[in-house]
Amino acid sequence: MNEELEKRRSVVRGDLDRLEKKIDKLQSSFDKLNGNLEKHIDFISKTYEGLKNPIEGVKRFLGRR
Repeated sequence: MNEELEKRRSVVRGDLDRLEKKIDKLQSSFDKLNGNLEKHIDFISKTYEGLKNPIEGVKRFLGRR
């Protein structure tokens, strides 16, 4: 019975090790994608900020608010 228990523990440990590697890989992919998304959002924010005031000026010129 003890031998059977050790075999099962070995299988479970192997499964856990594989899951841990997959989780680490997913975390790495997530971190990379998150970094790219943050850069993109910063770019959009900076671009919009530069356009925001001219848009408000045109609205005032056209009498719209």
